[in-house]
Amino acid sequence: MSQPLSRFLICQNRQIHFLEWGDPDRETVVIWHGVTGTCHDHEELAARLSREYHVICPDSIGCGLSDWTHDKKNDPGLAAYAAMARDLLRQLGVRSVRWIGASKGGGLGIKLADIMTECPITHLVLDDVGPGFPEWLRQAAMKNIADPPRFDSFAGFESYLRKTLSRGGLVLDDKRWHRLAEDWSRHTDDGEVTFQNDPALANQFSLHGEDFDLWHHYNAITAPTLLIRGKKSIIADHEVERMQHQGPKCVVHNRSGGHVNLLHEKPLQEVILRFLKK
Repeated sequence: MSQPLSRFLICQNRQIHFLEWGDPDRETVVIWHGVTGTCHDHEELAARLSREYHVICPDSIGCGLSDWTHDKKNDPGLAAYAAMARDLLRQLGVRSVRWIGASKGGGLGIKLADIMTECPITHLVLDDVGPGFPEWLRQAAMKNIADPPRFDSFAGFESYLRKTLSRGGLVLDDKRWHRLAEDWSRHTDDGEVTFQNDPALANQFSLHGEDFDLWHHYNAITAPTLLIRGKKSIIADHEVERMQHQGPKCVVHNRSGGHVNLLHEKPLQEVILRFLKK
């Protein structure tokens, strides 16, 4: 697998870390991870796409090597994420972009596909995310992010992560599970192990209700849109049907697994690659 460059830029007065793959003179693909992920989540897909594209995988504010939130009320919201993403692309000189977004990264893509006229999104891929968000999941996510479980050891954290995501349908080999646990973990001040992200990201779920009703943005999208829907999806059937008949009238591809997926399987990567070439 080809190796990316690890880079930092100041965006909206926040230090944002990202991985950069491939030739910057080629057309750009952004892969944006979910609410508690990191830029490493989709590295297999990034490496595959980098044979033909310039690929950018950022760490969201509050994740990975990017700054934690400065403004704990506003930074977790999609408006702040959008401002940082636009600043990042401006500094990189990107004039148009193909966007692949998982969960929150897909919500961000929906918003930007409507408002980012200076750097249009020409193709939008949404991994198990739509313009709405179930209230039960919103409440559960808020609680889990604000007060994540802690473990006495890394092994305990890795075991928990495997069990939790396996129940959701994620299938990885031992090496990839271990790598994911490394990327998603950190030590607390008292030496325990917990999730790597800023707990303040939970404030999106309590303070930014507008982020969970993005239909006005979705209906304004003109870019071709692909919805990749997990077998154990958080998107209700009626919402998928609505997405197919409104706005960009998305194409739907059903995959195995649940909400969390690393888009690492080669057949699924080929589906994405074919779509991006349209």
